[in-house]
Amino acid sequence: MLTKAFFRPKYMALQAARFTRQLATTSNQAPTNSLDLLQEISQLAEDNKSPVPGTPTKATQSGAASPQTSGTEPAKHWPERLNDISQGSRLPRSVQALYLRPLRRKAQHGLPVCDLQLRSYSVRNVEFFADFAIRAAYYLNLPVSGPVPLPRIVERWTVPRSNFVHKKSQENFERITLRRLIQIKDGHPETVQLWLAFLRRHAFYGVGMKANVFDFDDLDVGGSLDATADDVDKALEPYFAQFGQRHDAKQQKSMITISTTSFTSSKMRSSIPLGMVKNELQKLSISRCRSCLNTTRLPSRRRTVHTSSAAQPSPNRVIFSGIQPTGIPHIGNYLGALREWVRLQNDAGAKDKCIYSIVDLHALTGNQSPHELRQRRKESFAMLLAIGLDPRKSILFYQSDVSAHAELMWILSAVASMGYLSRMTQWKDVDLENDTAKSKLRLGLFSYPVLQAADILVHGATHVPVGEDQKQHIEFTRYTANSFNHRFDTDLFPAPEALISPARRVMSLRDPIHKMSKSEEDKRSTILLNDTVKEVQQKIKQAVTDSEPGISYDPVRRPGISNLIEILSHLEEPNGRSCEEIASEFQSTRIKAFKDHVEATINAHIQPIRERFLEIMNKDNEENGYLQDIAEQGAVRARESANKTMETVRDAMATQTTCILPRSLSHIVYCN
Repeated sequence: MLTKAFFRPKYMALQAARFTRQLATTSNQAPTNSLDLLQEISQLAEDNKSPVPGTPTKATQSGAASPQTSGTEPAKHWPERLNDISQGSRLPRSVQALYLRPLRRKAQHGLPVCDLQLRSYSVRNVEFFADFAIRAAYYLNLPVSGPVPLPRIVERWTVPRSNFVHKKSQENFERITLRRLIQIKDGHPETVQLWLAFLRRHAFYGVGMKANVFDFDDLDVGGSLDATADDVDKALEPYFAQFGQRHDAKQQKSMITISTTSFTSSKMRSSIPLGMVKNELQKLSISRCRSCLNTTRLPSRRRTVHTSSAAQPSPNRVIFSGIQPTGIPHIGNYLGALREWVRLQNDAGAKDKCIYSIVDLHALTGNQSPHELRQRRKESFAMLLAIGLDPRKSILFYQSDVSAHAELMWILSAVASMGYLSRMTQWKDVDLENDTAKSKLRLGLFSYPVLQAADILVHGATHVPVGEDQKQHIEFTRYTANSFNHRFDTDLFPAPEALISPARRVMSLRDPIHKMSKSEEDKRSTILLNDTVKEVQQKIKQAVTDSEPGISYDPVRRPGISNLIEILSHLEEPNGRSCEEIASEFQSTRIKAFKDHVEATINAHIQPIRERFLEIMNKDNEENGYLQDIAEQGAVRARESANKTMETVRDAMATQTTCILPRSLSHIVYCN
């Protein structure tokens, strides 16, 4: 009875062991039948002084409590019993292959040879075939690793079950694809191909296979070269000893001296104004170029400059920038541009010129009514005064009050590239495939960068403080200025440089993966500069964060918390802490307490601006034209600056063209 009880649950497995004994690589002779196998296991148990698996002990036969009922020792399954037996001596390979885990060869070098990916909709099928593939690799002496579970592929779709469209007529389906990765290392390519052919021959139903086989070429001459590398180095040492610097050559010990050395002669530098496009270099004769042939050709400055308070202002700068009157500026506009305007104004030298404009012509591309545009122009101008811009130090005006902007735009349109304009961000985002959306497009949106280039070049601006999203438009301005200079053979327009603020982007409070914008439908996404203390407190309180405890700076994993940290860091500039330092300080702080700190810091910065803004608006209502008088004074100074440029532009065009624009065009006044 013991024999029947022992063999009944594993009869089929033992029969399989008899058929596979010839494939197993064993050091002992395989059993010929089931009785021999039982005797061999019993002999191994006696040698190890352990009972035969499945055989009752004397205590059990005498009526004592069994291990399963006594609670002193849990019942063991077959793999555990065989593991206990195999600790002292090795079981036959056929028994190990059936009852234990698949046998594996150890990789010696770890070179990947083949990656096999198994796919199936059934866990049982993919696990069974992965086990089968590992066992086959063992008998072919292939070191294998895996199977490694890969991420599941989940597909969902809905299919209507009837012609009537209602909720019950839909049927939802979901299909999950399970994947396992098996990797062969240090295997011979021919053996790997044999292994793959064997798996294809015995493919299991419902299991797909995809194999990537790596090819390794022979080193050929590379091995011999590596072996003789040391000898070659020793043989060449006497020859290399003869090489060195000439005694009459001057050695530059300082890297700063090398980087700041100009590649043009002093005579040429004196004849070319700073910032001008040097088209004269293309006409230089060989005799003039001899003086600079042996000099280091390094750029004297970079195109994009990241500003900071410690930066020294360059002489004779013309700084221009503008803002659209689309509403009250938010804290992102203030940190990214407006605060830089004030700093540049305060740090400007005696010969520097700061020009700031309310670009209301750009606002015509939006859907604003005349009443809204008039009110927003006034509010935007009042906000420029509230943040600290002084009309005595800077030129503040409305774009529409200086007609030279529109005149120069038309002239630059003759040299602007449509291909370049079509690659601009504001045009690439438009869905040109949709006929309905395409019919609503206007030329103003397409030619928007040309007007922006005219705004900058009409005053001869050398530096433009903008946000990071406007950097592409500054590059277009440089391209347009160079095109005009080349076409009319002049160096009239300088190549302006973009001054990028350290506060590059402030993200939305409700959707922290997108930029904060005044056009957001959800007003809780933006903090306006005229928001009250309670409004700021409510918006920060409702800002999107996450459920992870503590404060850490990770814009990818925690965009909401990282956005608040960046706002706090930008408000503490120029001598503030970095985002990492703030995150380390508030590491163990609760999110609610951290939001309270951010809200208090924001209110401390924008409340003085809000108070000055309300004071200016009240003064304009009382005096009825206070803001318009300041804007008109700035427009007079802006017209003088723009008209000088336009006179030079007309003179340059007169030498090349027969069609000259009338000078009276600059005196046209556009009525609101």
